[in-house]
Amino acid sequence: MTLSRLTWLLLLIVCVPVWQPLAAQQPQAQTTRLNVVIEGVEGELAANVRSYLELLQYNGKPAPASFRLRFLARRGDNSIAQALEPFGYYHSKVSHSIDTNDQQITVRYEIEPGPLTTIASIDLDLTGAAQQDPTFKRLRGQLPINEGQPLRHSNYERSKSMLRSLAAERGYYDASFNKQEVNVELGDKTASIVLHFDSGQRYKFGDISICCNHLDSDFLARYFHFEKGEEFHTRDLLDLQVALASTDYFESVEVAPLWSQAEQQSVPISVRVTANERDYYQIGPGYGTDTGARLTLGFDRRWVNDRGHKLSSIVRLSEVQNTGFVDYIIPGKNPSRDQYSITGEILDRTYEDIDSTLYRTSLRDSRHYDSWQRTYQLAYQREDYQFGSAPKQGSGFFVPSAEFSLVSSELDNDNRNLIDNGYRVSARIQAASDAVLSDTSFVSLTLSGKTVYSLTQKWRFLARAEVGAISAGDFSQLPPSLRFFAGGDHSVRGYAYQQLGPENAEGVVTGGRYLAITSAEFDYLVAPQWRVAIFSDFGNTGMEWSMPLKKTIGIGARWLSPIGPVRLDVAQAIDEPDKPWRLHLTIGPDL
Repeated sequence: MTLSRLTWLLLLIVCVPVWQPLAAQQPQAQTTRLNVVIEGVEGELAANVRSYLELLQYNGKPAPASFRLRFLARRGDNSIAQALEPFGYYHSKVSHSIDTNDQQITVRYEIEPGPLTTIASIDLDLTGAAQQDPTFKRLRGQLPINEGQPLRHSNYERSKSMLRSLAAERGYYDASFNKQEVNVELGDKTASIVLHFDSGQRYKFGDISICCNHLDSDFLARYFHFEKGEEFHTRDLLDLQVALASTDYFESVEVAPLWSQAEQQSVPISVRVTANERDYYQIGPGYGTDTGARLTLGFDRRWVNDRGHKLSSIVRLSEVQNTGFVDYIIPGKNPSRDQYSITGEILDRTYEDIDSTLYRTSLRDSRHYDSWQRTYQLAYQREDYQFGSAPKQGSGFFVPSAEFSLVSSELDNDNRNLIDNGYRVSARIQAASDAVLSDTSFVSLTLSGKTVYSLTQKWRFLARAEVGAISAGDFSQLPPSLRFFAGGDHSVRGYAYQQLGPENAEGVVTGGRYLAITSAEFDYLVAPQWRVAIFSDFGNTGMEWSMPLKKTIGIGARWLSPIGPVRLDVAQAIDEPDKPWRLHLTIGPDL
């Protein structure tokens, strides 16, 4: 080793220990962060600008090298201009500035969107079989593009999507655009739209194959509302899928068009079903403030025979009332809407000094018409009853009845068991004649309604009302099941179940000839699954319309559970302030 190399090596060994502590003591350079500011646009324009602007990936983070920062800032001018074009702004002006200090670099974009480009002309040409389809003719007036309105590319794309969707829904399987374009004239700030849509021929329903069906084929065919050779419509297949899935006959249902096997504008339909368990058993404890503790035992035979007949039975035991019934159900001509049933039931009740045992058998005809439902019933009942220490009585009645209901509701998007807006209106009339298996003649009419209305995203208003009247040859011959009572969870809260009504000499509530109940409630969403409520109920039953109405007030909590709202209410009778607050617990839909 030469002397000069030895000298350098010694110097290096001596100096290294000195460098390291000195280097460790040097303060680190502060990180310069980037701040991007966008001015001149807001709302959806600003949102689209941000989605185009590449520089935003560094916003609030350490700034890139200066040369890259300047490159991205300049490129942002063009990106912003492109982001404004889908909204019809083709004459925008964009500029930027860069301000630097020790801790932050600010890139500021100033945007002038400029004048809007408007639609000067629309060339919409529809060819093929859809040219004569009234539904497509109506669609022309529903497209979100019109001459004279600002050009928005989203409306143009939505118009194309609406044409494609309607074609697919109505069986124009070969539909396509021959020409689709938007031409912008920058000079006069106008645009022309060209849409040439050829629908081709409309397909028809072909052969219908059903796999793995355990029921009679003729019975299952009653669920079909289309036949081979009819014009195709997706709605018919969806209706069939829903109808079959809601029967409980099947564990799974799949209805599908076989487009790959379509020939000569005819598409085969495949229906594949898997049988459900034939027998269904249920057992469950429960509690209700009207009934006390209860136990439910149930058995259903989902199909008794291959014609789809069903058997349903339940025994419900509680502190107040024991119930047992058997329901034999026969599907109607349109089984998804119509059904007949034969029912036998026994109700044994001991409550508030009323003892009653009811035996009833009935024939029922029920039909659904979209929002409407109507039920006709013929029933014969025998009831043995006693009010307090009064002698036990027995009565027999043959009672025809009819009930009509109209229901309309808008369900909450996040919880299908919660109603945002809706109403239910019902009317029920029943009668008997002493000339036909009845102890006395009577006519009874009950009208009821309930509404739910969303005032804001968090506030709702709920109201309900019920009125009833009975005209009877000898009212004293009517058993408790044919009289009116009030009070309880679904009546006048603050009072016990059927606590309100005319009383006999012993103070036992014997039921009234007239009924009037109303309720008003406000509830407020305090958490995603919780609401609180305030309410007031009014109501009573009596022998005259001039009966005094009992009044209550209360507060409550609602848990929006997966099976429906669970309500816990406490209410106080205003007319009887010495009575304690009463607790009410209910589960079920708002309507």
